[in-house]
Amino acid sequence: MKHDNWYIEGYFSDNAVLSRLTLNKFPFKIGREADVDFVVPGTRASRSHAEFFKEGDRLFLLDKNSTNGTFVNRTKISEQTEVQHGDILHFADVEVRLIKLSVKKSSTPTMMQAAITGVSPLSENMPAGIRALQELVEQKMIAPAFQPIVNAMGGEIFGYEMLGRGTHPELPDNPGPLFRIAESVNSLPMQLSQLFRDVGIAKAATFDTNAVFFMNVHPYELRYTRLLLMQMEKIRKDYPGMKLVLEIHEKAVPSLPDMKKICRELDSLNIKLAYDDFGAGQARFIELIEAPAHYLKFDVSLVRHIDKASATKRNMVQSLVNLSQNMGIITLAEGIESKAEVETCQNMGFDLIQGYYFGKPKVGSL
Repeated sequence: MKHDNWYIEGYFSDNAVLSRLTLNKFPFKIGREADVDFVVPGTRASRSHAEFFKEGDRLFLLDKNSTNGTFVNRTKISEQTEVQHGDILHFADVEVRLIKLSVKKSSTPTMMQAAITGVSPLSENMPAGIRALQELVEQKMIAPAFQPIVNAMGGEIFGYEMLGRGTHPELPDNPGPLFRIAESVNSLPMQLSQLFRDVGIAKAATFDTNAVFFMNVHPYELRYTRLLLMQMEKIRKDYPGMKLVLEIHEKAVPSLPDMKKICRELDSLNIKLAYDDFGAGQARFIELIEAPAHYLKFDVSLVRHIDKASATKRNMVQSLVNLSQNMGIITLAEGIESKAEVETCQNMGFDLIQGYYFGKPKVGSL
């Protein structure tokens, strides 16, 4: 006679063996305490993190007010949630897959290697590259890169945006795919973003230049503004004389009170603020007034092919440039690739320009 068994499948140790653990009692407790049924690897899970329980044949997962969250298919849960065969679960930054199998009643394994017929390996359903990305972060496998920002009228170097490339052999080098992988695990975007900044600033400090360096922040980090500001304090302490700008994406701007706090703290550290990709999101002017930035980076969607744009669009961009400058904000057109675009931006009065026309990001040098 057969009955349904539930398992969680994942990498439960450092030996890279994919294993399955039977949910052999309910409630099935998860966390880092000695008496739980599954001790979550690492240190980011809470002592009492989550638990599975059953109602008839249905299986539910409940987060126990954990610090770093419980996720079902990339969505954080805050109340009991029914889970299904094949669901991807995260306990903090540890990822598992839920398996439901019909087995004979005499079959009661607690841990086994992944070799059950008819079930694909976890790696086909987990975000590809998670373990490799964790290695990249732990071993700081990032090569810093710098893209020039120039004065619009004369073309002299004003500063550089600090970017980077991954160097892990199993991962793409472009930051975009790296962050897409990281975003499937709760804390990795923040760790990866901090690593890009740390590596970039350390390299920038070795150059003999008076240029301004623009550093990026991932939207995830703005959920934890205190932690971000603590990192800014450390950066300023370690590099007291460096000219620094923190770029915050327009779409990621937090609540107005939080944004005001960020402005005050950055001012106290002599770190300037830039709103990045302005025009790509909601273009909320209230932040420009109540939490003004020093720099406004116009999104590529506003300035790409601006020389060929309609009179209506050019007039709109011109009005935004004038409005910003009347507020004392330095305007920057990003994504500029042609001489015609440069000349149009100059005629509009942009202060700064960034884009392939003046230089692609260079790895390891200015």
